[in-house]
Amino acid sequence: MAITPKSNFTELIDLGVPLDKIKTGSTHVLILYSQGRAMPTAIQEQSLKQTFVPEVSHTEALENCDYLNVQLVDHSKSRKQCLALVPQYESYHLQKWMRVPVKANGFHGSLDRKQPLRLVSRGLNGKAKEEFPPPGKGVTERAFAMLKTYLNSLDDVKKDLKDLIQNGLKPYNDKVIIVMVCNFGQSELLMNFVCHARSKNFDTSSVLVFATDTETEDLAKSLGLAAYYDERNFGHIPSEAAKRYGDNRFTAMMVAKIVCVQLISHLGYDFLFQDVDILWYKHPLSDYFVKPGHWTEKYDAIFQDDGGHSVRYAPYSANSGFYYVRHNDRTRSFLNTLLMSSDIIIQTDSHQQAMIAILNEHVSLYGLRVKVVSRDEEDMPGGYQWNMKSGSYMKAFFSGEIKPLIFHMSWTMNKDNKIKYFQQMGAWHVEERCIAKRKNEISGAASSNELTSTCCSVEPIFKCHYRDKPSVHPCKDSPPIDAGRSSFW
Repeated sequence: MAITPKSNFTELIDLGVPLDKIKTGSTHVLILYSQGRAMPTAIQEQSLKQTFVPEVSHTEALENCDYLNVQLVDHSKSRKQCLALVPQYESYHLQKWMRVPVKANGFHGSLDRKQPLRLVSRGLNGKAKEEFPPPGKGVTERAFAMLKTYLNSLDDVKKDLKDLIQNGLKPYNDKVIIVMVCNFGQSELLMNFVCHARSKNFDTSSVLVFATDTETEDLAKSLGLAAYYDERNFGHIPSEAAKRYGDNRFTAMMVAKIVCVQLISHLGYDFLFQDVDILWYKHPLSDYFVKPGHWTEKYDAIFQDDGGHSVRYAPYSANSGFYYVRHNDRTRSFLNTLLMSSDIIIQTDSHQQAMIAILNEHVSLYGLRVKVVSRDEEDMPGGYQWNMKSGSYMKAFFSGEIKPLIFHMSWTMNKDNKIKYFQQMGAWHVEERCIAKRKNEISGAASSNELTSTCCSVEPIFKCHYRDKPSVHPCKDSPPIDAGRSSFW
């Protein structure tokens, strides 16, 4: 065996995951060799005599390895954890065993060191919370009904989309479509995205909005976007905004999001999927994903880091609200599998949780090339950076020291908070008369197909709401949203 610095190892071996910061106790990678000939040449003769684990460079560590299997392991001090390497018919999956009791329903209880080791799901934590419960019968039947409707209408929907692409939408470089999904309850956020993009002169002609109601379809088209509404697949989705993360409205929209991207992939296009609570500070295609010679070219799929590195999202923590996918057999299979696993989304109330689980499997099974842009990098900030106690990222953002690609207002309870946060951020461009209004309710818009002149403010509309949240100008006289928190400034 040998050790090698983690920083150098992960530069040589790109794992695709957002890497944890290196701290005491996690500075090195331990490498075990199956035979002497696989060991670094410099230490082969010493291997039988060594009484310590030698440290070698990352190139030396792997110089004689024809195969390399990598396992990412927890490096906190909270677990009394053991790893067993069993000489056996090879497996590419990890079995997790814990000392827990078995309940009457077949699930497991809390960690109990008096119990024998038992095979458990990877989502079980020490307090008996199961993050990956199998979908129940009723959930599966709901998913089957949705899939039946989708598959029965697939040919007609594809024809509709082909006509729309030929007669209105302009895929970037004839191969990339920017996909968004929106209902009427979230339409103000869609409007703000467009207004903000126009204020920076960004081209939105490659954006296709999958509207889940006719009101949103009308608004999107009047904002100059291509829009598509299919009553067969989206007619059952509530038009109201979700009241909170994970409620029934939220879950219905999550299922719609996997339908849309699977359709675009099926038509043979690369795509960028983004939620409506995202703002551009550079053009995501011309300045990033489709920029000639850009580092993203070698990957099949690139994701924003959600920032919440919990067991639910291990090991990628990929945010399902902003990601770029290149069309090929690997990605098409991934998206097909995700669609067919819609019961997991319904069961867990999370599009993201299901996506990461399937992503992990397809990386292993098909060699899907995935990269998650770490939360510690500057390009793709979101809720993690917004809620930093230090406020360091957002202060650097407001000062212009940091120039990200996008900002994603994730990690928020509901739409109302998103709007307030964007207003404090100095990134809200929607006039009050257009908020929560259908097209025919907006004064001066009924006879026009150009809502941007009526609804978009060229200058951002700033308002203070909470002193403890980031703001482009101090909001010290406002109340905190989180009790006991001090002012951001």
